[in-house]
Amino acid sequence: MEELKYKVNPVAVIATVGAVIALIGVILAYNNPPGGADWLDLIVFILVTLTSASTIKPSINSKSALLNVVVGVLAIVISVLCYFRIADIVEATGFMDVGIGPWMMMAGSIIFTMFTLSDYLYKRKAA
Repeated sequence: MEELKYKVNPVAVIATVGAVIALIGVILAYNNPPGGADWLDLIVFILVTLTSASTIKPSINSKSALLNVVVGVLAIVISVLCYFRIADIVEATGFMDVGIGPWMMMAGSIIFTMFTLSDYLYKRKAA
């Protein structure tokens, strides 16, 4: 592979922004309503954000990118489960009755997963 041109991986930066959005969403879901998200959700999304931030430095390691894709899919699953948990707690009748937190979790997780998948496919092709 040719010499790395950038000091940061722009795709990983966008994925990290998605992880931060998801982390903010889980914090909002944790605070409103009580019991909407639990400590395990907070810990998982903190770890997702930290692992995403660790991939900002460019590398050609496709295994870490594949691991981020798997973590992103799990984050989407956790977001959906959190949505259903909050919908049961507040007896939601509409999509937005659950608040903005689960939606931010889903949006951030999807952004994170899309961009880590893109990063993985590029690194796999380049190797």
